[in-house]
Amino acid sequence: MGFWGFGVLGLSHAKTGRYASVGVGTEIAVDIAVAEINAAGGVNGKKIRVEKFDTGGEAKNAQVAVQKFVEDIKALGVIGPFSSQEAQVGFAAGERLEIVQIPNAATAPGLTKDRKWAFRVTEDEGKQFGRLLKTMAVKGGVNNKTAAVMYPSDEFVGKSLASWMPKLLEANGWKMVIPAEGFPTNATDLSPHITKLKGNSPGVFAFAGLPEGTAKVMKELRRQGHNSTLIGGQIFADPDIGKVLGADGEGATYVSWYWWDTNDRTREFEKKFLDEAKKRGVNKSGAHHVDASAYDIVYVFADSMRRANVTGDAAKVKAERTAIRDNLMATNINGVNGKICFSKDHDSELPAYIIRIKNGQRTLLDSHAPDTCK
Repeated sequence: MGFWGFGVLGLSHAKTGRYASVGVGTEIAVDIAVAEINAAGGVNGKKIRVEKFDTGGEAKNAQVAVQKFVEDIKALGVIGPFSSQEAQVGFAAGERLEIVQIPNAATAPGLTKDRKWAFRVTEDEGKQFGRLLKTMAVKGGVNNKTAAVMYPSDEFVGKSLASWMPKLLEANGWKMVIPAEGFPTNATDLSPHITKLKGNSPGVFAFAGLPEGTAKVMKELRRQGHNSTLIGGQIFADPDIGKVLGADGEGATYVSWYWWDTNDRTREFEKKFLDEAKKRGVNKSGAHHVDASAYDIVYVFADSMRRANVTGDAAKVKAERTAIRDNLMATNINGVNGKICFSKDHDSELPAYIIRIKNGQRTLLDSHAPDTCK
């Protein structure tokens, strides 16, 4: 049953399962935003409340979650689903059930295109990797313009990145020394994959996977004597990446749409996030960009709900879901990720921060401004 008199939002997140190391902070960030909004008077004089569903990172559960939020909870909108694969399945259900879903982590290109009810406060993986390569050309410090790509063959985003990452590298002047090489996430022996380099150390080694997989790959790469610079997209842009990789990650360079030290607002959010994480026994080096987006999404929903004059009346839920969707296209708020707006394809336009691991710590190497919402 929904609790009317409140504005109820659903949270479809990956607190457990394959994405847990990255997804653990989503709930923390959402709870911080909800507490702030309610302390400031709520939305249209009513408090908002979040009902949560842990998908375990499984795509099939994203459909179960959105159906529960629509039919049982009578939610006005959904924060999530989390991953790109979950979003593919969840978005299809959301179109049928007519409810807005806004993921904080799904970055595969084109996920929201031609959807009426799907939005994202993330940035396209391909665009961000292209920005990373622009920085590598002028500030990367790599003279050997050769590259190799590895990816987890059983991960949706990993396979997606591997299909275009080599092409983007080549378009930016990097020569591939071997074709993109895939391996199962749970593989324990990666030596046959790295051996294919045949002693030819690429200048950059691009990996399209989560931090845990990155650590396994880099350990074997270093064991076989390769000193390549690790580069990667947003999928392993975890603040703990320096800790996870240890000495093998020195010089690793990746792209994120959030940087904690951008301004007073990001610094304040970072402190609140770390304080709350510590209270909950979660040990993090900082907020992940997916945490920053989760926080911003709550404010995006609250802003649209205000402009849509949402009442929380059970008899009006269908019409109010539509009003929220229609008002989202006029979103223009300042978040911890910068100015939040949506393109015609319902995608946000976010900045790129190029981050390099130096002495085990995150350092800001470069930044790129967001595109204009059109």
